[in-house]
Amino acid sequence: MSELLKSARLESKKSFTLPKGATVTKKNVSLCVKEIENGFLLTKSYDLEWVDSKGSNHYEYFDKCWFSETNPIEINMPDDKSLADKLD
Repeated sequence: MSELLKSARLESKKSFTLPKGATVTKKNVSLCVKEIENGFLLTKSYDLEWVDSKGSNHYEYFDKCWFSETNPIEINMPDDKSLADKLD
């Protein structure tokens, strides 16, 4: 039996450019590698707090995504150290 498609969604690529005169006050970047049927989907997430030239606070969150045929990361952990300890 074939599946009937009941809904579909298209998400456009989001772009962000820090305005002239703005200053980043906090920046967190994370990477997620997800194995998919024909390779790997890489998602780099940005979490920014910034102040504009007038002193107003702003918050911006966005992702950038790529496809890779091969796994771009390898995590080797010794038994005596946790992943959190390795990232510090």
